[in-house]
Amino acid sequence: MSQCSECAGPIVWNEDAASNICTSCGTLTDPCQRVLTNTNDQFDSQYLNSSTPNILKRFRGGYSWNLAGEGKEVRVRNNTYTMHEFIKSLSRTLSVPGLSPRVCNLFDQAMRTKQFRWGTKAKLVAAACLSIALRESGHPDSIKDIAFLLEQSDISIKRTLSSILAVMNLTLTPTGPAQYLPALQSHLSSILQSPVESSGLAVSLYSELRPLSIRSATETARLFIDILARFAPEVRFTQLSPAAVACAIFILSLEAEKRGSLSHLADISACFAKEFQVAKVTVMQRYEALQEEVAKWTKEVEWLDSYKKSKGHAKVSKRLICARGLKDALNWKHGLWEKRIEAGSKHILHIDSESESECRQDSFKSSLEPSRKRRKMPSAVSNATYFLLDPLNVSSSPKASNSTSGPSFANPASSTKRSTDACTMPSYLLSVSSGSPMYTIPSRLQQLSVARGGAGFDVIEDEDLLADGEWEAIQRTPEEIQQLEQQWRDEGILEFIEKAEKAKKIDSAALQKRKKSKTAQDLQTFVTRRSPSKRINLEALSNFMDENGEKLEQMPERDSFEFLGLEFAEEKENEYFDEIYDARDANAMLGADEDEITIDDWRPISPGLDGNLYNSYCF
Repeated sequence: MSQCSECAGPIVWNEDAASNICTSCGTLTDPCQRVLTNTNDQFDSQYLNSSTPNILKRFRGGYSWNLAGEGKEVRVRNNTYTMHEFIKSLSRTLSVPGLSPRVCNLFDQAMRTKQFRWGTKAKLVAAACLSIALRESGHPDSIKDIAFLLEQSDISIKRTLSSILAVMNLTLTPTGPAQYLPALQSHLSSILQSPVESSGLAVSLYSELRPLSIRSATETARLFIDILARFAPEVRFTQLSPAAVACAIFILSLEAEKRGSLSHLADISACFAKEFQVAKVTVMQRYEALQEEVAKWTKEVEWLDSYKKSKGHAKVSKRLICARGLKDALNWKHGLWEKRIEAGSKHILHIDSESESECRQDSFKSSLEPSRKRRKMPSAVSNATYFLLDPLNVSSSPKASNSTSGPSFANPASSTKRSTDACTMPSYLLSVSSGSPMYTIPSRLQQLSVARGGAGFDVIEDEDLLADGEWEAIQRTPEEIQQLEQQWRDEGILEFIEKAEKAKKIDSAALQKRKKSKTAQDLQTFVTRRSPSKRINLEALSNFMDENGEKLEQMPERDSFEFLGLEFAEEKENEYFDEIYDARDANAMLGADEDEITIDDWRPISPGLDGNLYNSYCF
């Protein structure tokens, strides 16, 4: 059976419309057809009475006259009609037009209590009544979606909802998976704060969950639930057990926070299922269904890896792909929803301005009257109350607002300091991880440093940290060492360690051998690549170098100048400098390649060696 593209509800064929029509929202599936009837055609006749006589009458006993259609009752009736149309438009935007009569009824009852005024407060009352109707029909409350449409704060809608429930004496039962997330968060935090032996989880699973941010995983789960409500999948998760769906969504959010799959999936499913008295198999089934839905979402995002099977086996498992791409897929779907809402019509509410001015006059008169005596609430209790209502919004507390909105002549530095001081404690409480303990036991070194009057850690010796005989008590006895060695030998651990050490020695020896062979090979390659110099007779040079030592030993003692070879300077004055340039050219040829051509630098004619050699020639 096909489903509606808007709300995924059942559709039936209608002969009058000549098209399939959804039984839930009334949407036509044939795009060529037009809507034959619309909720805009149905108006509340009780609020539109055109037969009102246009006669003049005194306005509040003053000197002015006013028409009969401009009285307070008429304005209230017109505003009520406007709010009903606004509620119907808002219901159609959220794809729940069938709930508009219930929302209008709740709105009228709330306004008759005289606890709420017309204007912005009436919009918040309408939003809260729509949230109540959604909860009563089994849908998520969608408070954030309604706040986005009305361009209001979701905190204001929640406070108005609490006021309506208290005034009208209504009670709402948890119906959506989002209602179970705080209980799941506190349950997992208590498990991770206890030792691993008493947690009931496997050691590997406990070590994987300990470093994760539970608060971030909870926010991911809330966004997951909102996306499921906005984009209705094939499986209607809102009609299933909300506790099991909440457990499965929270497990997927933890995997998204880890960016990898969790080990012992059955254990953590049983842990969460036991908390809400649901079956472990039910949580596993919801987990698999949600995993299939996330895999479909990842295919829509171009930069994410999708699950592909090749020859019966996939390179990357579906759980790993879903864990890595869940956050990006949720942000992608949230962006699509915002674009779709912005593309639609704006919900602009036009209420008679005189009613608001009248409300302001009434409030001004009430402010002139003496205020009732009431018990003064301490500032600490007031700040704690506002903090519990909205921990993330520090500006809502009276202390923060007083610090930021002071008189114009106040010192800006002092006001800034007060505002930052107001944020210190909430920021500190929110920055601490819920999975980590709130305190740390001081070490022996810290305690000894405090006992010695704040002495530095470098002054305290290691012997002072241990009591007498404590180090000997820590050491194992020979019997314990022998027993532990025998246990390691039985389990194969000792053999494994010996093999590892032996393999390490073999690897180090082979590495040294490879280094030596590579060095020799590089040297041989360098020697073979050098082309022999054509200006030096290598054979004669080698003979000279081999016979040089023998000739020096056989040479008689001579003067130092004769040993340096200066006695041949007068006979072979040009050969001395030729040998210098030949040696320089030979050194330059060492860095040249095989095909490189070396051109000698220009040099002047060698001067005569007539006693002033270094002054007459400049090198």
